[in-house]
Amino acid sequence: MLSIQQRMFGTLPSGQEVTLFTLNFRDQVIVSVMDFGATWTHFYGKGREGKLADVVLGFDDLEGYLQEDYQNNYCYIGSTVGRIAGRIKGNQFTLDGVTYSVPLNTGTIHLHGGMEGWDRKLWQSKVLEQSDLVAVEFYYRSPDGEEGYPGNLDVWVTYELNDKGELSIHYKATTDKKTIINPTNHAYFNLSGDFNETISDHIFKVDADAFLPIDAQGMPTGEILKVESTPFDFRKPTILKPQLESDHSQIGLVGGIDHSFVLNSSENSAELYHPTSGRRLIVHTVEPGLQVYTGNSLRSDFVGKKGVRYGKHAAICLETQHFPDAINQPSFDSVVLDVGEEFQSKTVFVITV
Repeated sequence: MLSIQQRMFGTLPSGQEVTLFTLNFRDQVIVSVMDFGATWTHFYGKGREGKLADVVLGFDDLEGYLQEDYQNNYCYIGSTVGRIAGRIKGNQFTLDGVTYSVPLNTGTIHLHGGMEGWDRKLWQSKVLEQSDLVAVEFYYRSPDGEEGYPGNLDVWVTYELNDKGELSIHYKATTDKKTIINPTNHAYFNLSGDFNETISDHIFKVDADAFLPIDAQGMPTGEILKVESTPFDFRKPTILKPQLESDHSQIGLVGGIDHSFVLNSSENSAELYHPTSGRRLIVHTVEPGLQVYTGNSLRSDFVGKKGVRYGKHAAICLETQHFPDAINQPSFDSVVLDVGEEFQSKTVFVITV
């Protein structure tokens, strides 16, 4: 019913070997992850006619993830992102009166953990097998001062596939000095299974009455606005194409959606549906926010799976997390982790028809 296999996926320039782990539920749901970046590389699910297809962007081998053009674009395909997902305004934050500076890695922005975030680290791994689940636990120690962040932070990310075919991603972290943490996974979904297609025909629903508007740099302004009468109203299933082509100023800023939604519930937080194949992805999360990114900046400079060059709107990211720049926005939920505390988070992905 459940199985897990592992194989060598490639070798880093340092000479370190990278391992790919494949979790399989009855050949109906198949998930592959690798220890480089604790990255989600493959996600196979069946469509209406029983056809199995991979529905997440990625590369056929490790070399794809090491391409210079890809790394310079900071696309984070399938990666575990941290310490902080999203942006930090002014490349600094203050904790207990001490101001910490973090590097700018995309123009004037500190994005997704910095120059060498968790997506570029080789994590330790451990296979877990029980009667009702198979899992891979990844571990990384982020040292004090890495990318400007305080504290030695011990982090565990576990991908778990259960006997219902549900994929859970668990996050856990502890620190020896007060710090900040807000991790997420940056998988790009296209439920058609054909990465030459865009996600324009996908139908999207998110249980959110409000969203966070952004400025010209993609930074949250600090406001929380109602989705009603905006192209961000996905409270009912809505086709993506008209929303992505809206003349709303917030859509125009980034050429699509790259915004956080304020979630109402941890159950059925979001749902993505592809009418032609019948595949449906349901997301449950304990996180307060969902950063929705419609691949607005994907470029065809690098070659993905099966030789496909990923272009604009080739996929959609559903990044469960606290709100971006929360450390500089007092009205947002805190991302501070103190000594003696344990950070925990969980998101569940269910692919079905």
